[in-house]
Amino acid sequence: MSIRYGISLTLEPAFSAGLHRARQVICSQYGCWAAEMHSVHLPLTGYFPCHEREAPALAVILEKIVEEFRLEHQNAILVREGTIAEPDAGGSVFLAFSDESGPSAASRSVSQLQADIADALSRMNLMVGGELLPLRFALLQHSGLPAQVFRSASRFAEGVVNGLQLQASVALSELTLFRYVSAAASEDWDDGSWAADLSWQILDTYPLKAAG
Repeated sequence: MSIRYGISLTLEPAFSAGLHRARQVICSQYGCWAAEMHSVHLPLTGYFPCHEREAPALAVILEKIVEEFRLEHQNAILVREGTIAEPDAGGSVFLAFSDESGPSAASRSVSQLQADIADALSRMNLMVGGELLPLRFALLQHSGLPAQVFRSASRFAEGVVNGLQLQASVALSELTLFRYVSAAASEDWDDGSWAADLSWQILDTYPLKAAG
């Protein structure tokens, strides 16, 4: 049994429902389940090990980070961009997002949130170094499809997203702390082997907008 943790954004519910529908159609069409083994979320970190006794301290730190975010970035949004196909990443297709929402808006607010989280993880010796993850949602992941079929899947994924006519920008809903479990992944969570038996538990959620 192998355990990892992860920190993600969840987007407003109606938009999340559209992402879920798109992912279901694409994964079902090509029989690729790695992306579907996840909840509908936008990862801010990779999988990282964390001793269970340290998880409560991490939760407290995340709450403080989110409190500051709510004070400074009440109207933060993400802008939906296009699909990105990565044949060398096990055959994956992502829907990209940007928090460059214009010169008069809270520009780069999500990137700052992500950087604050990475700094906190580094100070706790949970995740040291490495680049911040790009802001993107996995539509197809670790597919293992032959090259020609993957190209077809990439075109299909783009068509599905365009057909759903998802809104161009989306508000943030919550920051989420996940605990993931997989026996198949062993100690290597980078190659997609977790897709065979991944399960997860949401340990805590942190609203990114003030109530009311």
